[in-house]
Amino acid sequence: MGNVWISSWHHCDIAGKAIMVILGLLSFYSWYIIIEKFLFLKDIEKKNKVFEKALYRGELPYLVNCPLNTIFTYGMELKRKTDVDSIEAHLEKAFLKEQGKLEKNLTSLATITSIAPFLGLLGTVWGLLLSFEGIVASGTSSVKVVAAGVAEALITTVAGLIVAIPACVGYNYYRERVLNILEKMEYLFPTILNYLKNI
Repeated sequence: MGNVWISSWHHCDIAGKAIMVILGLLSFYSWYIIIEKFLFLKDIEKKNKVFEKALYRGELPYLVNCPLNTIFTYGMELKRKTDVDSIEAHLEKAFLKEQGKLEKNLTSLATITSIAPFLGLLGTVWGLLLSFEGIVASGTSSVKVVAAGVAEALITTVAGLIVAIPACVGYNYYRERVLNILEKMEYLFPTILNYLKNI
């Protein structure tokens, strides 16, 4: 299989190689996001649970660095500066800010999912164009004439799909996971608000 990639790479012209390099960079970036998001969300879920348990015990969970604690700490600061009735509106803004942090880079995964197959398709069309130009220039349709263009066409299509599929799976998985975290945070929101009003 390795020989196929190497052989196809050698048959590609500068445009085909550029597309392959771009797809390689997109693949690297998507896997970076997938791994980073896995570790980040795992840590958030763990710390949010610690915060939730402390909150239900009536303790002040200051030491837990998580989205729920950020909202809670912001509420405590607001309580010192403003009246209790206006806290809820400000806490909702803090909630939206934390939502943005949780969803960070998901758009990048969605973008990679969308553009990688199109880049592969671009390579396909370009490779076929080279094949037809080779046929016209040589006046023959022998395998040697069309091989380079067909190889470029096929390899970029495969590469585009190899990049897009993990990015698509990662996006859908983490989107669902983020929504679950936000749902739990939203469920705890009234508890945090009541706690702030009563201390």
